[in-house]
Amino acid sequence: MGKRSKESILLAENAAEDDDVMDNLSEEESKSGSESEEEDVKLAEPSKNSIYNRDGLIEKLQDISWPENVEWMHKLSLDIDQEKEVDVNDDLARELAFYTQALEGTRLAFEKFQSMGLPFLRPPDYYAEMVKTDAHMQKVKGRLLAQKRQIEEAEVRKKDREAKRIAKEVQAEKLKERAKQKKQEIEAVKKWRKQRQQSGFPAGGKDSELDLGFEDGKAFERSSKKRPGVFPGDRSGGKAKQGGGKGKNMKKREFRNSKFGFGGRKGLQKQNTAETTTDLRGFNKGTVAENKKRKR
Repeated sequence: MGKRSKESILLAENAAEDDDVMDNLSEEESKSGSESEEEDVKLAEPSKNSIYNRDGLIEKLQDISWPENVEWMHKLSLDIDQEKEVDVNDDLARELAFYTQALEGTRLAFEKFQSMGLPFLRPPDYYAEMVKTDAHMQKVKGRLLAQKRQIEEAEVRKKDREAKRIAKEVQAEKLKERAKQKKQEIEAVKKWRKQRQQSGFPAGGKDSELDLGFEDGKAFERSSKKRPGVFPGDRSGGKAKQGGGKGKNMKKREFRNSKFGFGGRKGLQKQNTAETTTDLRGFNKGTVAENKKRKR
């Protein structure tokens, strides 16, 4: 037990020391990183103890270089002359130089392939193996479709809100227009009454219900024209009496007319009058004794 406790204490102390060392290292790294960000990046100078073996370098270059008589088809390398010097510390100029070199090399290679008559473009029926699996691409497709559906739903909701807002505005305009029209009509009636009072017509006389001519020239008039053969309560305009059809339809119409009549007021047909009230012919004419026997 004592040995185990000592070992555990030693392990805890070592772990604490390691944590302190890591903290110190992280602090130093953060400080050095901040200092390096503040300072400009400087290129490393060559070491003074370096050895420049020119013959050895040339020998190694001859070992790894292409033979002189090899065809260009096997190496596919092009040399592009840089007309202007580029500052390597200028990121934009450096990247632009890379782009122009690649573009010029592509143009020269295109011309060489065409002159040699060699195929260099991908055929239309060529299918390369995909880097990502079909399951992963299905997930990507599903996510894109879900995003598209969300965008469409948001557009539909936006259009619905806009339509509701426009409908509310139109309704408010209609209500304002109705209120304005009602106010104008009330003002016209008041003006008409005032003019009649000033002209000497009494308020409750016979002439108080004449035509109401307003400012716009309109008047409240009821049509006094009567059409011949049309009763005042007939809403059909006289078409009910006209023959609606022939043959079977006419028979149906005649049957209904014989059963239900030709319209008119039927609510007081069963109401008693003075003659029916005094008429006792429908009652039993027997004596009082006979009536008592019947009751028993």
